[in-house]
Amino acid sequence: MDYGRTFHAHHRMTADPVIGTTQLVALLKERIGRNADLAGKIAARGAEIGKRHQRLRAEWRKEAEKHWNKVPMTVPRLALEVWRALKDEDWVLSAGTLHGWARKLWNFERPYRHSGRELGTGTQIGISLGVALANKGTGRLVVDLQPDGDLMYDAGALWIAAKYQIPLLIVMYNNRAYYNDWNHQIVVARTRGTDPNRAHIGMDLFGPAPDFAGLARSMGWWAEGPIENADELLPALQRAVAQVKTGKPALVDTVTQHR
Repeated sequence: MDYGRTFHAHHRMTADPVIGTTQLVALLKERIGRNADLAGKIAARGAEIGKRHQRLRAEWRKEAEKHWNKVPMTVPRLALEVWRALKDEDWVLSAGTLHGWARKLWNFERPYRHSGRELGTGTQIGISLGVALANKGTGRLVVDLQPDGDLMYDAGALWIAAKYQIPLLIVMYNNRAYYNDWNHQIVVARTRGTDPNRAHIGMDLFGPAPDFAGLARSMGWWAEGPIENADELLPALQRAVAQVKTGKPALVDTVTQHR
């Protein structure tokens, strides 16, 4: 339902979203300012939505702190640790949201903070390289929450960043599996009455586990990991951020629960 849906509109505009939205907001503020009754209703509605927003954020944060010390780390714990490393930077999330946890836990207060959702099968690393290249020289820190399975489709893309000196921070979302398909195979097995214990065949990424930090170093990156214990993650991320600020690509391999 995310793709190809028809959205009916009274007016359509062809514009750069950042510029067009800014101009549209200015026009709306001007119109609202001429109508005190409308302005009051909007302010009251905004306050109510703000309360709901804060309540949801608090609930998400509480949920994220469940199983805090689990090893390998949980996906929401990873999202929180990366946020701790980035929150004081002028950051851009190139692609990926850790199943929405970044959107729930991070503060997206600028229009350029997130470039859009990933598409899978080798596309996320390509999107991230493009976003990092577009932001090169701006002083912004571009981070890619990179799934292991997606990178396996185009591991050679790492060489491009080193070759053309594209500063990019990759934090691996490494659950050592093509888990979307693995989980699907479990559902199908249960539906068909076959053995779900065989669902991992062709879907797991261990035995041997790919060494993404070693792979990145072989392509000219600064890299560290794998890290399974989230208590060790923040210092590694800070070291990686320092490398990216010098203009180098850096990768931190973090190992998580499947979901």
